Amino acid sequence: MSDRTLRRDDDKISASILQTTESLFSKYGVENVSMHQIAKTAKVGQGTMYRRYANKGDLCMDLMKENFQDLQDSVRQYLENAGSIPVKERLFAVFKKQLYFLERHSRLFETIQSFSTSTCENAKTNFYEAPPYVFMHTVIRSLLEEAISAEAARPVNADFTAHTLMASMNTKVYIFLKKEKGYTTDEIVDNFNRTFLEPLFF
Repeated sequence: MSDRTLRRDDDKISASILQTTESLFSKYGVENVSMHQIAKTAKVGQGTMYRRYANKGDLCMDLMKENFQDLQDSVRQYLENAGSIPVKERLFAVFKKQLYFLERHSRLFETIQSFSTSTCENAKTNFYEAPPYVFMHTVIRSLLEEAISAEAARPVNADFTAHTLMASMNTKVYIFLKKEKGYTTDEIVDNFNRTFLEPLFF
């Protein structure tokens, strides 16, 4: 069997594991799903399972990466075609994409984050070092730096501000605003822009 065939088979197995995990997590909750249950449902051996994922924390991280790819592709495509648009509008558009992404995947992320302290923080990669977080932070920091250089925004610390902007609209906050406070997604987007982004610009 060729290396290419082996890689293709490995990719299929990993995809099956992640699809099964997402389905089980969403249906039963992270805390109620075991690694054994995931392997059995995905029809893979225990050894195969643990060679890829040491624990549910690793599965949580890969699930978020997998779902994040759509957002990352959308942001990249937008920025590639939006060079002539004012940086303020580009920054607003990026956060709007992020918030609507949270809306589309809120059920899965709510399930994962509900048990993050005990279950999903055992991942090999720290959340803040994971590619999805690093990508979004880099995009936001770069747009802020561009705005500051053009004297369109206040001279804030772009790195720090990017971190705090991302922290202000994480999944838990978003779900709380939707479920407990009754805000619509459009209202959250509008209030986020007026409260956090508008004051940064002249």
